[in-house]
Amino acid sequence: MALRSTAIAIRAHLADRATRLIAAAGASLLVCLTLLGAYLCADLRGTAWHNARRDAGNLLSIIEEGVGHSVRNYDRAMREAARLAMRPDVVALEPGLRRLALFDVAAAGSGLGPMAVTDATGHVVMTSDPNQKNRPDLSDLPEFAAAQAAPQAGLILTGPTRSRLTGQAIIRLTRRIETPDGAFAGIVTGAIVLEHFQALFDRLRFEAGLTINVFHQDGTLLMRAPARPEALGRNIASSAGYQIYRAQARGDFLGRSSLDGEARLYVFSNLDQLPLIVTVATSLDSIRALWVYKAAIIAILILCLNVLTLGLTVLLHREVGRRAAAEADTRETNAALTVLARTDGLTGLPNRRSYDERVASEWRRAAQLGVPLALLIVDADHFKQFNDWFGHQRGDDVLRAVAECLRRTHSSGGLSFRIGGEEFVVLLPALDATAASDVAERVRRSVVNLQIAHAPEVGSVATVSIGVASAEPGTGGTPDALFVAADAALYAAKKAGRNRVRTAPRSGAPALQRRA
Repeated sequence: MALRSTAIAIRAHLADRATRLIAAAGASLLVCLTLLGAYLCADLRGTAWHNARRDAGNLLSIIEEGVGHSVRNYDRAMREAARLAMRPDVVALEPGLRRLALFDVAAAGSGLGPMAVTDATGHVVMTSDPNQKNRPDLSDLPEFAAAQAAPQAGLILTGPTRSRLTGQAIIRLTRRIETPDGAFAGIVTGAIVLEHFQALFDRLRFEAGLTINVFHQDGTLLMRAPARPEALGRNIASSAGYQIYRAQARGDFLGRSSLDGEARLYVFSNLDQLPLIVTVATSLDSIRALWVYKAAIIAILILCLNVLTLGLTVLLHREVGRRAAAEADTRETNAALTVLARTDGLTGLPNRRSYDERVASEWRRAAQLGVPLALLIVDADHFKQFNDWFGHQRGDDVLRAVAECLRRTHSSGGLSFRIGGEEFVVLLPALDATAASDVAERVRRSVVNLQIAHAPEVGSVATVSIGVASAEPGTGGTPDALFVAADAALYAAKKAGRNRVRTAPRSGAPALQRRA
């Protein structure tokens, strides 16, 4: 009983439209809330990354403008000094005027050291600072040898190192001086004062997790903020990030620092006309911190809403399911009662009410298709005597046996009914009278072959008499007329001695067709 109730409840849940709609609506709401949460978290993440790239790009532009502009102006002044250093008219000037001619004082801005001009042997012959008394020998500098060996060397940048003139930590800038015929005549050297630019970087207001690096094009770290003195001078030429720096003028990428191993977002630029690479690196942890906390709050809120939605959906689904189960149980009971109302309880065949409904529908169907409809009326012979002789229990067995014969004999399309007492009818769609008579004869023989014992005075075995009638509904007539014709044929079979098949004649035929 419990299993039956469970099955009823399951069928009710599956069949009831309201429960399906509630389940679908609840699931849809859960999916929508989850997608909304995912979208908001993704949007927070995208915004954080966009802002990180934008802020790093803006800071990079400021550094490019500040450092690049100062160094380019300084380099321009160095080129001019190198061009004028060996001109005879400039060489002939007295030292004070010569200094004014060679050095552009306006180019030496804050954070840029004094310039110096050497002769071909490397001795400093003049500096841009008239108070600078130190005149060191620079012939042992690597950049002196490089300028001497390579006429097309251009701007040579080295460091970080110590200035031979001032003793400060600097990045040295060097250019070659040539005679009018192109021979090596010395170098012009200048300096970027690291302390000044380091202080300038440290004064910049930027978020925690940002790192500013200035590299030489050969991969040497020249400056860094926040300051890490021990890292200055390290070379990253073997790193994957350096390959990206050299592959394109500017851009961004994700990578791990070859200096400290931390994962960062790098925005970089190769300074135009200068052998410098400037990068602004943002720690991935600092980017995550901008959105993960807010995303966690959103995720918790969405989770709470999902739990609340799921709970309400389950409660509503359960209540509606209970109502649907009760209604389904009622419908099943009513359906069972309906089946019982149309079924003969003894034989399991449809009863007279079912016959009345079915014969009408089959009549219409035959009329539409233009095919005949045959009817058999089967009656157990001497049934009252059988009950009197063997008892009603045995009589019921006979009726069940006849019903089984009807099922077996015309299983290919006939419709059997018990219409009352010992009387049965069989509807045979699309069969004419001859074919229907053959079916009736098989039924009669099937019952005889059962060899059900009967009283000796009526033949010793149970038999049936069958009346057959066929009509073509498309040409007129009614189902009642067909029944009357079959009933008349049955009466003729009874009158002829029972255990007979008689077929009603077509309209206008002189007599019944006999089958004994």
